[in-house]
Amino acid sequence: MTDVDPKARIAGVFDRAAPTYEQTGVEFFAPPGRALVARAGVRTGERVLDLGCGRGSVLFPAARAVGPTGAVVGVDFAPAMVAATAEAAKDLPWVRVTSGDAEFPEFPPGSFDVVTAGFMVFFLSDPAAAVARWAGLLRPGGRLALSTFAEATAAGQAFLADRAAALARFQTPDPATAGPSSASREWVAALFADADLTDVTMTEMTVETFFDTGERYWTWWLSIGSPHQLARVPAERRPAARAALTAVLDAHLRQPGGGYRMVTPMRLTVARRPD
Repeated sequence: MTDVDPKARIAGVFDRAAPTYEQTGVEFFAPPGRALVARAGVRTGERVLDLGCGRGSVLFPAARAVGPTGAVVGVDFAPAMVAATAEAAKDLPWVRVTSGDAEFPEFPPGSFDVVTAGFMVFFLSDPAAAVARWAGLLRPGGRLALSTFAEATAAGQAFLADRAAALARFQTPDPATAGPSSASREWVAALFADADLTDVTMTEMTVETFFDTGERYWTWWLSIGSPHQLARVPAERRPAARAALTAVLDAHLRQPGGGYRMVTPMRLTVARRPD
């Protein structure tokens, strides 16, 4: 059997997720998207490249920040993501959304004032090499801004472990091997070791998400792709997996007044290309 290329597999997951991605009435990636644009100091008239733009959690805040005198280019590997986001941006002539490999963006050196990458660097085959390439796309004084997940609290780690264990009974085998955690500060800092960037700053934030039912959580989780978890649950086993997941939600996230509250630590990292 021929192994599926990991990049094509991930693109396929997000291609299938595109119609409902961040469209279920639950804000998750939007708050850090707005915060990343603010931390990067995106200004009126600047040129921004948003890599792995998805449905535009970073792209649209960047478009508002630069205004009609600026330009924003979004790149994504999943055709359905590109189509949906391009349609949403059709009334913003200074925004262009295009298909492409965000790990190897094809733009001339020094093309942008800001390069952003929201929650995608950990999917890449060689994240540090990608960051070095992205740095070359910045003009002198330009900024690179990444968002990643941060270290979970003890309670968060327990929830994630129990969620993974509950779903493991229903998943197909995963040939991938685990690498260093992309949630650590050390992992993120190492991305910049060989890049022509300076003034690396990290800011932590948390996003609180509320789900009124377990079904709402399941629908939301499906909508964001969850490539390392739900993509490996065959369709015929998903009802049983959903029931197992609800039991985990009840044990960890259930609120006294009903519903479920999830707190997710995130990290925003910004660096600058020397003048």
